[in-house]
Amino acid sequence: MDDAKILTGPSFLPHDKPKKLIFMLHGYGDTADNFIHIAEVLRQPVWQANYFALNAPFLIPNYSMGRQWFELYPNGVYISEAGPNEIKIICSQVKLVVQQIEQTIIKQKNKYNLPFRDCLLLGFSQGGIMTFEFGNFFQDQLAGLVVMSGRIMEQNEITNQYVLQTPIFISHGDQDDVLPIKNFFKSCEYLEKNKCIFEKHLLAGDTHTISPKAIDLLQKFIKKNKNKTAAQSHHHSNFR
Repeated sequence: MDDAKILTGPSFLPHDKPKKLIFMLHGYGDTADNFIHIAEVLRQPVWQANYFALNAPFLIPNYSMGRQWFELYPNGVYISEAGPNEIKIICSQVKLVVQQIEQTIIKQKNKYNLPFRDCLLLGFSQGGIMTFEFGNFFQDQLAGLVVMSGRIMEQNEITNQYVLQTPIFISHGDQDDVLPIKNFFKSCEYLEKNKCIFEKHLLAGDTHTISPKAIDLLQKFIKKNKNKTAAQSHHHSNFR
């Protein structure tokens, strides 16, 4: 395994023999060091989970500490005005990051001798965008994909059978002024159209943040799906 492809960041490891691994992707301009605290508020002893906050690989120019999963201003052009050249840059960055996330998950799951279906990916804002991009590319079933205050960039029909079998949690504050709620509605419409297994939560009064309300709903989602993936493993060959 190429360690250059492994994403680094702080971890929260309360269990020697965890039953679940939760990988966390921070938002644009943030770092994994600022994001790991979510693990401590999210944790439930019953899951026996270990947590890994991953640093995005790209630094933001002229920004002292913040990192990004892909450029918002490729060639100095804002992403929503991006032309073919800029889109090419973004796509190549996303592809690279997807490979790095995969290698990072493989390293940790092998260390703890767990299958992919016991690994959950959680992302906030730009990290939420990357969470779905990864899930849509990845050729195995995860425990879940969590998109908080993010959006889905992909507009093509989903052909990856694994992501169609993976439970998805999507939440958004109705007062979000960074990624307006139209992104939430468009993403839900896309998941619906593709017959994904998902639950959606529009959170009244929430801004661009992870609120206690969002954490509570996410805990219920993880608890609800904790045993489902174990049961599905016995039927794994049925949907290949």
